[in-house]
Amino acid sequence: MSTVVHIFSILDKLKLLFFFIYFPYFVSAICPNDVQNRAKACFREYDMKIGGILRPGESIISGVDAENIRVLCTELKSGIACINELKSNCPQDNAIIEAELVQIPLAIHELGMLCRDDSLYEVYARNRICFERSGAGNEKCFKDVMNTTVRIITDLDRTYIIKYCSEVDRLLSCIGKSLQDQQCGPEAITLKDKLARTLIRGSQGCDKVSSQKTTPSPSKKADSASNSQPKRTVISTLVVIFSLILSFS
Repeated sequence: MSTVVHIFSILDKLKLLFFFIYFPYFVSAICPNDVQNRAKACFREYDMKIGGILRPGESIISGVDAENIRVLCTELKSGIACINELKSNCPQDNAIIEAELVQIPLAIHELGMLCRDDSLYEVYARNRICFERSGAGNEKCFKDVMNTTVRIITDLDRTYIIKYCSEVDRLLSCIGKSLQDQQCGPEAITLKDKLARTLIRGSQGCDKVSSQKTTPSPSKKADSASNSQPKRTVISTLVVIFSLILSFS
């Protein structure tokens, strides 16, 4: 009898052991009741750090401490990992999660691409003084070209994507001139594209628009090929006729 009790005791202990090992995994996979607030919580620390690069006169394009950008990038990566886990646990609520992402300050996709560059912080630190000197001019470019002060532009009507991307190009050219006026080097001028785009949601898509402008469309290639076909046919016909004349002469 004691042997049977002892065996059951061992089995109970094993069950408890497995429970405590696997319980955290089961808990983590549970979709929370309030998905919207959970999505907001993913970026709470990010929201607290955003002021470090977004204050008027102290924005990412007018000179800030490179460490502020590093901290923000760290919080961005943490927030994205949290959101991805939430999406995995709550696939039925992905639309709610995406709606919350739109409300997050800064252009997440553009900032994410900036943060992937490990050399960013060192390069920015080298050129910070230059961005400080040209800061007023850089922010004036936003006001003149985008008709706004430096802030996050979230309204992007895809119907006017060509016009929108044209404005982005004008903005980048304007900031480039502002940097040149302060005798900034080519490194700072190249960096300004990545920095300014973090303030404009959807601006990364303008690269595709630019490539479409320079790449001939398939229909144009087809038209070109079809236009050249009659010329080849006429030339072939003339060669045949000329050969026949020579054969009878």
